[in-house]
Amino acid sequence: MNWILKGALSVTLLVAGAVGAMAEPGVTDDKVVLGAVDPLTGPPSLLGKAHRLALQVWQDDVNARGGINGRKVEIVFEDDGYVPARSLQALKKMVEVDDIFGLIGTSGSAQLAAMMPMINELGIPTLNNMAVNSHHFNPPLNPLFVVGPTYCQEIAAGMTYLVEELGLKDGKYAIAFQDDEFGDDVRCGYLEGVKKYGLNNVLELEFKRGQKDFSAEMLRARAAGVTVLVSGGVVAEHSIMLKEAAKNRMDITFLGAHSAHLTPVQALAGSAGDGYYAADYVPALTSLEVPGVAKFMELANTYLSEDERNSLNRYSLAGYAGALIFEHAMAECGADLTRACVIEKLEGLDGFETDGLLGPVTYGKGNRHAPTAAIVLQSNADKKDFTIVSERMEIE
Repeated sequence: MNWILKGALSVTLLVAGAVGAMAEPGVTDDKVVLGAVDPLTGPPSLLGKAHRLALQVWQDDVNARGGINGRKVEIVFEDDGYVPARSLQALKKMVEVDDIFGLIGTSGSAQLAAMMPMINELGIPTLNNMAVNSHHFNPPLNPLFVVGPTYCQEIAAGMTYLVEELGLKDGKYAIAFQDDEFGDDVRCGYLEGVKKYGLNNVLELEFKRGQKDFSAEMLRARAAGVTVLVSGGVVAEHSIMLKEAAKNRMDITFLGAHSAHLTPVQALAGSAGDGYYAADYVPALTSLEVPGVAKFMELANTYLSEDERNSLNRYSLAGYAGALIFEHAMAECGADLTRACVIEKLEGLDGFETDGLLGPVTYGKGNRHAPTAAIVLQSNADKKDFTIVSERMEIE
């Protein structure tokens, strides 16, 4: 059965309503099958593998607790290699072959965008916590729910911290941003901060995706007297800029989005990676004072090997928090588990808490984005970890 036919069948069942004898996709008396598309190969696999490990931990924990209303959880994972066309192929396979009920892993921004028409047509309840872009919820799709602030909202919150907590209002500000949608979103937050505080924006540097040499950009920043730089890279770009600034003996305060909240960024930058800031919406893995982090790490110690635990990062906490939200919605549906019910329960969330992993999660009719809240973390290169340095900032 192809997915178009399945979509038509799903619509028919929704209209019929009373056809109780026919099961929902992926649901039996003792099992529910979920799907996750992650980049598990190539450079972005650093993100996808960490996300997958967290979902495996959640799956093992749920099943050890007896499942959800007596149904054990089985997650089917597919690798898209961070290629949008492969993301769609992976989803089609999971619908046609694996018969998934819902989707709790959605890869990157463009990758989810490629899957959105199919998700919407088939009414697959979906939770995105990997890459948050306004295109994912504006306009909203009924079955697609997004958790976390956009990069724009993250960077704007980070600049609030720089000005109001670090007193950097009189600095010379600059941004280096990638020439794609990700870079546009980072620049959006930077410009919001500049406008809000009347900051001195002395330089905007656009660079090509995948660029490895930032010597020219950092020399221009030095010539302009830049003291605060918003770094709009994905992973390696942050490290290269930090090293170039150190090589040129530049005293610069760096701020990045949550993609800078990764220990490999620290490792690549060496000593230059000490002290930079990253805006995020989840704590650090070492923030054991946060109950949700302590619980997750306890479960990780139970279900993962040492090598696997070494692969965890902030995408693991985001993935685990998203799985808890999805679990709550499914549990609320009781024995009569349907896609329509899960969507209804997700839509009804009002201030749902995840033990500090996220800010309160709220959706509603026509609202499929829960921006939760942002925090700022600082890099400790010697200890290979990050410290929370700000209060939780609600997103306006």
